[in-house]
This record gives sequence, structure tokens and C-alpha cells, in this order.
Amino acid sequence: MQLSEFRQKEFINREEEIKFLKDWLYNIPDEILWLYGPKSTGKTTLIEYVIEKELTSNLKIFDNYWIKYINFRGLMIGSYESFINSFFEEADGDDDFSGEISAKFNIGVIRLEAKALEKIKNRKKNLFNELIEKFKKVKKTKIIVIDEIQTLEDIYYNEEKELLKEFLNFCVRLTKELHLSHVVILSSNTIFIDRIYNDAKLKLTSEFKKIDHLDKETTFEYLDYKINELNLSLDKGLIWDYLGGCIPLIQRMFRKRVYFNSLKEYLENEVKVAKSEIIEILKRFLDREKRGIFRHIVADIIEKGYYRSLEDEKKAYLEVIDFMTGREIFFYDPPEQYVKGNNRLYEKAFERLTANMS
Repeated sequence: MQLSEFRQKEFINREEEIKFLKDWLYNIPDEILWLYGPKSTGKTTLIEYVIEKELTSNLKIFDNYWIKYINFRGLMIGSYESFINSFFEEADGDDDFSGEISAKFNIGVIRLEAKALEKIKNRKKNLFNELIEKFKKVKKTKIIVIDEIQTLEDIYYNEEKELLKEFLNFCVRLTKELHLSHVVILSSNTIFIDRIYNDAKLKLTSEFKKIDHLDKETTFEYLDYKINELNLSLDKGLIWDYLGGCIPLIQRMFRKRVYFNSLKEYLENEVKVAKSEIIEILKRFLDREKRGIFRHIVADIIEKGYYRSLEDEKKAYLEVIDFMTGREIFFYDPPEQYVKGNNRLYEKAFERLTANMS
């Protein structure tokens, strides 16, 4: 394990994932790269670290890159107009594709000449065709990072065209067809990823890379480091059993455990909170039949470590999996077709729930 500081926080160096991303970005653009995985595995931090620390730390090398980050998280995008306004800026004079490069991932990243932008807003010019022409003018290695792209679902473009579909077609043109730019898309919404994975055209033009919680060996190395640093005596096996390799949960444990009489008391309280969250969701949104299905799924997760989704699954099972994945209680892996808890803490809550669930 390598540990470094990134943006004044500890960054557990994921050697395999970093090497994969560097190799990917050094090659000629040919596919869309989808980074997916459970919530709080550090997908965004990982790509930011690779770009800022690995690709662009040397200013001379940095000047060879044109990097733009489009983050739809938290933006109120309900129409084509709000989509345009969310990350396009009006440039003074000619369109500015060669101005200051930023790896700081600012919103409002694409600058277009005022007249062109006005025609795009009024639908007199095709946005994506215009962007393709502008991308061709950039004589640098181009990297587009997109976060929470599923926000574009249910928005229409030129009345009959779905905006998300057109945007993804644009990404395919940038990568597979024209080799103009790398496109990296991040998402924790694996129901959305599942739809993409099963779309014949997109599957053939995409690579899917899962960013998971840390494995046991790396987690124990990190725990050794923190326990030593803080001069503590803590049971690593107990921490792993309750929190797994979810680093945000482990880091919160080091901050919050002092308010409890023991480590076990803190961990049990965390399970209690997770259990209450799940019970509230089950009571409010799932009927008796679907609660029974939920119980069957989590029984498999407890026994085997996963629930395997079958091709001939009953519709009600798929609905429960989709719903609980959307609530980020389940994690569904499209390539492997299995369901797990979104983190180990939820799986511990499953154990408590199955004893008294009705």
C-alpha cells in the first residue's frame, strides 16, 4: 500500500487502477471508459488524482493536455436549455478552445463563440456537430470526464430526440469513430450502467472498469498505519467485519469512536443506524410480497456473499433489485450479474434484519 496526500486528505494509492487509467489515457482514443462501482469507493477522487498528479504534474507535459470535466451532480437540468447553460460559456471573440487548461475540474468548461452558441440555443445549429468541428481544432491530447451523466435521462432534444442518447452518440463519435478525445464517464448508478451495458451499440464501443472498495490486505495495511499513527489498540478483524474496505466509513470510525465506550459499541451503533434506514425504506415503499423477496435476496448475500441475478428472474425480483440499488442499499454489478450490499455495513444490517423481518 502506498499512502499519499491529495487535496489535504489521505489518498490510498490504488496502484492497479492508476496504472490502468494511465495506460488508457496514453493510448489513442478508441472507446468510452465507464468507471462504475459502489458508492464511496473514490471514483471521482481517483480520476482527479491520475490527471492532476500522474498526467499533469509536470508543467511541460501538462501543456500537452486539454482536459475538461462535466459534472452533472447537483445541477438542476430539466430541459435542453438548462443543459446548455450548465456547462457552456460564451467566449469573447472567437471560440476559446486553447485558453487556460485546468485540471481543477470547473463547471462551465466549454467555451463557444457567442454567435455559434446563440444559434445552438435557438436550434439553428446542431450542438454536437458544432462541438465535433471545434474538437478537431484542438491540437492536444483531449480528455473529457463526465460525472452523473444519467441526469440527462428523460430530457428531449429537438422535441423528438432523447438528449442522453444524442450525447452518448457524440461520445462514440469522439472516441470510436474519430479518435478525437478520451471520454471517461463515472457513475454509482449501476441500474443505469446495466442499461448501457446491455445496449448493443454502446457495449461494443465501451470499456467497463469497476472501482470497488479496498481488499482485505490493503485495508489491513491502512489500519496498521492509522493505529500506529494514533497509538491505538484496535481489533482490525472486528473493523473489517463491520466496515469492510470502505475507507470513508473507516475514516469516520477513527473520528467518531471516541464518543463511545468501546469500538464494538460504536460499530453496533452504526449497524443500528443502517438497519433503521433499511426498515424505513421497506415499510414505506415495499409491500409484503416484495419485503419477502428482499429477505430472500439478502439471505443469499449473507450465506454466499452475493445474490446471483438470473436471466429468467421474475419481474418482482428485478423491481426489488432495481429499487434497492437505486436507493444505494444494494450494489448490482452488470457484467457479473450479482447483487451485494453497497458496503459491508449494510450487509451487517441485513444479518440483523433477517431475524425479525415480516
